[in-house]
Amino acid sequence: MEISFYDFQNLHNEKFRKEVKDIIGEIIDNNAFAEGEYNHKFEKDFAKMQGANHCALVGNGTDAIEISLEVLGVGHGDKVGVPGITFYATIEAVLNRGATPVYIDINPEDGLLCPKSLERMAEAHNLKAVIPVHIYGLPAPIKEIEDVCNPRGIKIIEDSAQAQGTFLPTGPVGSSNNLSTFSFYPTKNLAAFGDAGAVLVPTEELYNKIKTIGNHGRGDDSMYGRNSRCDHIQAAVLYKKLEMIEEYNKARKSAAALYHKHLEGASVKVLPSKYLTTSSWHLYPVQCESSQARESLAKLLADNGVSTTPFYAEALSEMTPFKGYEGEDEKAKAFAGHTLCLPISAFTTEEQIEYICNIIKKA
Repeated sequence: MEISFYDFQNLHNEKFRKEVKDIIGEIIDNNAFAEGEYNHKFEKDFAKMQGANHCALVGNGTDAIEISLEVLGVGHGDKVGVPGITFYATIEAVLNRGATPVYIDINPEDGLLCPKSLERMAEAHNLKAVIPVHIYGLPAPIKEIEDVCNPRGIKIIEDSAQAQGTFLPTGPVGSSNNLSTFSFYPTKNLAAFGDAGAVLVPTEELYNKIKTIGNHGRGDDSMYGRNSRCDHIQAAVLYKKLEMIEEYNKARKSAAALYHKHLEGASVKVLPSKYLTTSSWHLYPVQCESSQARESLAKLLADNGVSTTPFYAEALSEMTPFKGYEGEDEKAKAFAGHTLCLPISAFTTEEQIEYICNIIKKA
């Protein structure tokens, strides 16, 4: 059996391909390439779906974080907390703003930012902002993070790049009063055909600032910005996929529950079952006993036709460009290198999951 990690063939089926081709033809006929009606339709409907007041489309997920830092006044000389386990775009955006990252350690149970570590680093480093990440699609402990940050005036930007379909206790990710940034890279649950991103914002003022910055500062003589527009074709693809995303996220949750069921008694460690109903399951990670065990399992699965991905082989603080910054990272370094992500999509079948889990159990 051959099982791909990203099932693009089923996602972009013939019916979907025809519908998108028709929309692209319409865009060409109307000569509306940089932005257009689908940008506005998507912003309105995505904000409503996520329980947010406004959605601002931008060029990509990294820009979404960087522009969010800018509109919150974070720049040169400011310190920003980042979790020790995340994709490097999170820290990249901080450095691109001229700010200084401070590492916040993680909860080894799930890889999410640890509020107690955040509290210690907030006291020690006078943080201006923090970027909790909803890693794998798991909901970060935003309430506990807000309890640390709000009394100290620390700004919160939720990195929700993997979290379309994730739920906090208060509602969907994006429904808080924090800025929430999204990536719509082609591998995400809700994905464009190229780069695209968005920021969910609570106020019209912040929405207008983000849109102005992303369009070279046009419309405000006191500002300059950058080129971070989401082009019309990508917005149209996203708008079309929005029709199916709730059904697809529901299917991912069902697949995760099946993995949990069939991996019972296996030597790998699965995430706590409390996340079965709240995670978007952008990824389905299992923890191996060591990096060597992870490599051996990945090879065994590959030999049997199963594609996997070893996300987060290193903590941020171990990567060459990001060494030497202050903070806490011991648990992050112990966590890194042990995770293997198994195939999961809206089209993953129970037969495929049983096949994968039987290989793991035999290993």
